Amino acid sequence: MLERFREHPLVRRWVARYDELPGRDQQALLVLAIALLLAVLYFAVWKPASDFHDQAEQARDNAAGLLAWMQANRATIQQLAGASDNTGPSVDKPADGRALMGLVTRSAAEAGLTLQRFEPSGENAIRLWLENVPFASVAAWLEQLRNDHDVVIDQAAMDRDEQPGTVSVRLTLTL
Repeated sequence: MLERFREHPLVRRWVARYDELPGRDQQALLVLAIALLLAVLYFAVWKPASDFHDQAEQARDNAAGLLAWMQANRATIQQLAGASDNTGPSVDKPADGRALMGLVTRSAAEAGLTLQRFEPSGENAIRLWLENVPFASVAAWLEQLRNDHDVVIDQAAMDRDEQPGTVSVRLTLTL
């Protein structure tokens, strides 16, 4: 294989040019080629491998530190996990569509919103319409339903009314 490489026309041309150079130039070219080979080996092989090794060691040390912390705090973690299981859900989620309808009508009245129309939509959903209501009140009411009762907005359509800051809203809320 080395013979085939030496017999290649391009390689023969370069060897002929090298042979024509004066002795000092040949030595300088040889030193330059060795320096270039060492630079390529360092930047293409050694440095990436070394960087990967350092990153792997750091990841291992971080994982070991996390494991040590978790083992040191095992009792506290288990106590917190047990406490959250005993307290139940942190939101007052309605049990079914009827409870959702009651919750929505009650909370809308508490928020000062008047439902123009509402109807069940399947077992765990309700469709409702509000007309000419302040956008800020609707947004706050929907946020309260989401945060306090885990009610999800499945569909929403809002149309701007002629009076600034008021909207007409069509919603589908689900559990």
